[in-house]
This record gives sequence, structure tokens and C-alpha cells, in this order.
Amino acid sequence: MVRKLSLLGFFIALLINCISAQESKSAMAPYRSFSPADQWELGIHLGTPFIDGDNDIKLGFGGGLHVRKSFDHLFSFRGTLNYMRTGSNYDCRTSTTLDWISGSGQIVMAVNNFRFNKPNRKILLNVFGGPGVSSISTSIKEGSIPNFSADDEVSSKVITHIEFGGNISYRISPKMNVSLQYTVFSPFGKASDLLDVNPNRLRDVTTYRDNLHYPSLTLNFNLGGKTKDGVAKAEPLYWSNPLAGVSDAISALEARPIYDPTDTDKDGIIDAIDDEDNSPAGARVDSKGVSLDSDGDKVPDYKDKEPYTAPAYVNNVDANGVGRAPKAITEEDVNRIVDAKIAAIKLPEPPKGITNWFLPMVNFADNRYDISLSEYEKLYQVATVLKQNPDIKVVATGHTDKRASERYNNVLSYNRAKAAIEFLASQYGISRDRLLLNWSGEGTSLVPAPGSSRSNRRVEFRVAGKDDKEMGRPEGPDAGKGRFKGNTGTGY
Repeated sequence: MVRKLSLLGFFIALLINCISAQESKSAMAPYRSFSPADQWELGIHLGTPFIDGDNDIKLGFGGGLHVRKSFDHLFSFRGTLNYMRTGSNYDCRTSTTLDWISGSGQIVMAVNNFRFNKPNRKILLNVFGGPGVSSISTSIKEGSIPNFSADDEVSSKVITHIEFGGNISYRISPKMNVSLQYTVFSPFGKASDLLDVNPNRLRDVTTYRDNLHYPSLTLNFNLGGKTKDGVAKAEPLYWSNPLAGVSDAISALEARPIYDPTDTDKDGIIDAIDDEDNSPAGARVDSKGVSLDSDGDKVPDYKDKEPYTAPAYVNNVDANGVGRAPKAITEEDVNRIVDAKIAAIKLPEPPKGITNWFLPMVNFADNRYDISLSEYEKLYQVATVLKQNPDIKVVATGHTDKRASERYNNVLSYNRAKAAIEFLASQYGISRDRLLLNWSGEGTSLVPAPGSSRSNRRVEFRVAGKDDKEMGRPEGPDAGKGRFKGNTGTGY
């Protein structure tokens, strides 16, 4: 029993010390007011239970969780689930074990909020109580004491109980706090004297009920909604003073400046809100005491000889606010502007030479050298350039892909260039001596890849230079398929 009283005294002393420390702290900033809707707390607790009964106590272990809903600044409801295992020592050789599972509902009261002199809470003292339902299971580890055995009444039972106690909570942050709690569980009915498995008939023992004591440490999380202004998560109301809103209002009133009707410049705007406290007498001012500038020319109306200057001239006024008209433009001014514009124009440089002209290329089908209908337009463009420039000559160079042998491809490229030249001569009347035939075979590919490629099966045209000459037929077999569809009357 001495150990029980010592443990209880320790918790009471700890509560008193924490409250004293809180009272010694300076007052905190006023607490924000908010609605109590959706202000919940979730807590997880661990502790060391013991039985206050007929036998010597033996510390056990326990844990559980709770959910708490705020009603107002004083009261809240808490639902709790617990599991505890503890026991007692009958003598040096005999001990008992108790398994306790319970659920309960408690009304919690914030004792601090009976005092209205603190705007905010850092430490909160609570008391609580309420009914619960418990499932208990007990067992005995027997020694050598004669006639001592487990009573039938001590088997697993579901009983009712009442629990009460108190805690002190420390606010870590708006979302978290930690509590030191002491709870007493007092069962009802026949099992109320059987928690230590020692009913009064076994020995000369007391007949009062056995109580379960549970000191514990709890970590609590605030799950509340946002404040009215939507800025932060709201803590449950029991963390704030009931008069916090009134305190905020009083603080706001006290912070307001003392009304002073002084108007130094006599413009009708008191000095407290006058942004120009030296306005000339008679000057019209706006709601902040600043002299009016109706036309926005930065000359106040009271000294503006033209207070409504035309918008075109507001950025060009004299010291009296009169707009300066622009000087009339003369013929000399026009000529100077035109000459400057002409001088700024940069004409493109003339072409370096006619050899830089671009002429289209003609493409061929695989292993063919006759001209497809789709290529006629390209040859027409080449013929047009030659007719418009009768002094130039054009080089037509044939090319192939890399599908056949080199000798075969040389002849095929020759046949393609020859077909293009014959088409120009027969269809458009271009003189044959203005068309120089060249061949390249597979040596100059646009697409550097083996196999068939339409881009490589081509005849390219370019304006001939003074050193360009016609190439003869290369050695090799007849290559390609095709026939010329032009005017055979030309001799080609």
C-alpha cells in the first residue's frame, strides 16, 4: 500500500509542478477564434497498470487509443479502447495475472478554461469520467500454500465498470500535444473483488472492490478543420480561452489610433489621413488631401492656367500647364525625311554569275531511262531558262543508284542524260550544241545507301562554265530499258 500511495503522490506532484511552470510563463499572443465544427483528436497511449486489491501490487503494461470530439471550450467526448496485462503477488510463491480489455465513453472537462485571464493555452489540465464495458480473464500461478486454488468465479467474464481520472497535456504544435494521464477503473458486480483472484473467503482479507489503476503517456494529434478565414488547421476549442474572441476585439480597439481632428492646411482632410498636409489655401484636393490635377499634366489645378489640356499635349506643357503646339512641318522637312528613308534602303547585291542559277533535276524509274510524264514540267523549266538566256549552255549529268555493276551503271547514267537532252531538243527546239552530255554512274549519290533509291536515279542540270566539255559513251553493255518519245524528225 505504501508503494501505491507513493506512485499516486508522484503523479500529483508532477501535475502541480507543470501548472506552476505554466503560470510563470509570459502571456502568449491572442488566440484566433474559430468554429468548433470538425475538431477531433486522435490519441495513442502506453502505460503501466496495477491492481489495488488484497495482494501486493505488480506493475504490468498496457496500451490503446482514443478519439475525442470537441463540444465547446469546456467539454468534449472521448471514446477509448484499452488492453492491459497486470497482476498481483499473493505471497513469495504465488502470483496472479489479469488480462483486461475494455471500451468506454467519457466526458472530459478542461479545468483551465474556468480561468479567463489567459488568452492561449500551452498546458491544459483535464478531468474525465464515464462508464465502460470490460472483458477480464484471470489466472493463478500457485505455490505450495495448502488449500489455495483458483476460484470458479474468476474465469473469463464481461463486466461493467466506471472509470475516472485526469491528465495534463502539453501543446507541442497546433497539430500535436502530449499528455500524462492517470486513470482508475472500478468494476461493478460480483467480480469487483476478483481482479487479484483473491476473494475475501480465502483469507482474512478486505471486502472492498479491487480497482485497476493505469498511469499512462499519450501522444495526441489534432484532426480539426480550418479556421474561419481558411488559413490554418483549427485546434479543438478546449485549447483556447472562451473569451479569446473578446480579447481579440479589445486588442484591435486598443490598437486603433486616437482620433485627432487637426487639419493644418485647412483643406477639409485631417492630418491623420492627409498625404499632402501643406496644400495651398483654396486648392481643390482629393479624398487623401492631394491637390487635384484634372488633365494629368503634373501641374496641379491651382496653378494650371490650362487645367484641361488636350490629351495630345499633356506630356508637353510649360511651367504654367499650357500645352506646347508642335512646329508646322515644311517642304524641306518632308524632303529630308524621304531622303533619309531612301538612304536606309539596302538593295540586294547582284548575282555573282549566271552559273549560280538553280535548275531542277529529273528522276527515273528503276533501270529505266525514258522520260516519265511527271518529269515533263521540270524539263519545261530548264527549256524556259535556256530560251530566256540564249547565250548560255547547260550541262546534263546522268546518275544511278548502286544496284548493278559499276560498268552497267555508267552506261545507264549516260543513257539517262542522253534521253533528257534529246527531249529538250525535240520538244522545245533547244539547239543540241547548247546541251553538254555528262555521266557519273553511281559515283555521286544523294542518298549514301546501297540498293534502290529514286533520289539517286536522276539527271542534274547546271549552267555550263567555260571549261565544261561533253563526255562520250562509257565502255560497257547496253544498260536500262526505255525508248525516246520525242520528235524523231530532229535527227535524234
